[in-house]
Amino acid sequence: MGRVTFWGMQHGLGITSATAAVAAFLGSDYTVRTLVSQPQWSDFTLERFFGKAISYYNKPLSNISSRGIDALERAARSNKLERDTIKNHALPIERGRLDLLQATEKSDKLHFENATDIINVIFAKAEDYYEAILLDGHSGSNQVVTNQLMSDSDLIVVCLNQNVNVLNKYFDPSKEYWPEALHHVPHILLLTQYDHDSKYKVKNIAAKYKYKGGIFPLSYNTEFRDHLNDGDIRGFFARNKNVNKQHENYMFMKEIQQIAECILDRIEVYAQSKQTERRAL
Repeated sequence: MGRVTFWGMQHGLGITSATAAVAAFLGSDYTVRTLVSQPQWSDFTLERFFGKAISYYNKPLSNISSRGIDALERAARSNKLERDTIKNHALPIERGRLDLLQATEKSDKLHFENATDIINVIFAKAEDYYEAILLDGHSGSNQVVTNQLMSDSDLIVVCLNQNVNVLNKYFDPSKEYWPEALHHVPHILLLTQYDHDSKYKVKNIAAKYKYKGGIFPLSYNTEFRDHLNDGDIRGFFARNKNVNKQHENYMFMKEIQQIAECILDRIEVYAQSKQTERRAL
């Protein structure tokens, strides 16, 4: 089991949508207890992506005051943080398989950053129950909470794209754009909004920058984007889990599966997908 933080050097790299996609796929197709969260100040994008599932299983978000990171912070400061506390304060997305922990509602960024150590304790305690914890980290290298969570992660998923300026920044030999965690925490690369017709394909990028580590594409997919905007990411994966090779969403689903399986392998969570189990019968 382990903690995975998704991170990018700048905004616009699809970090939140990539985190949500992997989480939703795991919840849809694997019997792995997964927690997903966006431990950032003043950003509730992840919750909006899962909006319909949250409304279906839970009370409206506006009526929930005893859940999320803020409630767990109070529990931790009162020494009441136990194995099931995180689960009891999270929102179920897929019963027994995927929960979402709400972001902070603190009105002051400094107050949020002052709770960095407590937030780290919360996710460390979450590992007592959850097998996989997926965190949507804030972009950039000067974010106090994200830097701490990355440092204590078991894997970092670095989100890039096919923009040569972004690639040059990441592969700059000086590593001046790297947060400290990337120097000691294992990481893989994820090329978001991937265009298969671009000359900057995975193999060409790896060759250009002499990179031999894990690198994965995640194609731009219109239907997936529409479901994100509709707050129905869970519905997208429910509708597309059994598509065949001729289906327009097959490539996207295959890519998500490869990314998810790599993440599970890197954090040593061994679980077959339900599709694999069905094919074996």
